[in-house]
Amino acid sequence: MIKFFRKIRQRLLSDLPAGKAGNKFSKYLIYAIGEIVLVVIGILIALQINNWSENEKIKKEEKILITGLIQNIEEDIKSLTFVTKIDSTFIDANRILLSALKNDSIRRNKPLLKQKIYEGSFSASFVPNQIIFNQIQFSGKLNYILNDSIKNKIQSYYDNVSNVMDFQETNLKVIYSAGIDLIPFFNINSVLQDGLPDFAKMEVDAFDNSFFYESTQSDSVKEFANKSTLKQALMAPLYSTHSELLQEGIALRKRLIQYLDEK
Repeated sequence: MIKFFRKIRQRLLSDLPAGKAGNKFSKYLIYAIGEIVLVVIGILIALQINNWSENEKIKKEEKILITGLIQNIEEDIKSLTFVTKIDSTFIDANRILLSALKNDSIRRNKPLLKQKIYEGSFSASFVPNQIIFNQIQFSGKLNYILNDSIKNKIQSYYDNVSNVMDFQETNLKVIYSAGIDLIPFFNINSVLQDGLPDFAKMEVDAFDNSFFYESTQSDSVKEFANKSTLKQALMAPLYSTHSELLQEGIALRKRLIQYLDEK
């Protein structure tokens, strides 16, 4: 490209009539100016090539980062799907156990009671996969994501992940504590046997459902109802929080895939 411009300049200079070109100094001046122009053009072309190369590098890095984020978010979606299912089962189990105190058909159904005591004794924690996002933050590569809207959605999602983790930790601590307090009300030996492998099973006594026939005015039933309701009051908003984050993760994953397809 530079040689091309130089040949044109030399041809124009050689074709310039002697009367118009002036003396040798004028020719040298024109030649020097032409050289300066060529150098400037060369610098501009080099800068443009360098910028293009840098932009291509950033685009390639952006694709790698977003692909990694999609994989991490897919794992979050699987985890949240499992956790929300456990949350829902937990809430339903405790609701049925509370109903058993006043519903004769439920409290007579020992297999159902054992199942619901078991389901109402366990909850699940959401553990996010933040490997790629943490790498982006620590390396300062968030700006490699060129679309501001996409960047904001990613940041918003992981801000919410952090909030959910804090909320989850607080609620589950109290739920676990309340659950431990409820153990004396149930025949745990019989209940947990159903969840054990055959080689570990050893049931001492058959399941005893007499507690559910106690008066609703008794202190033990009132304590059970209060503890169970506390668990429900903490698990219900946690279930909603997990569900909302799940939907946000699904939407973000879809948007990131769409963004890559548009590239």
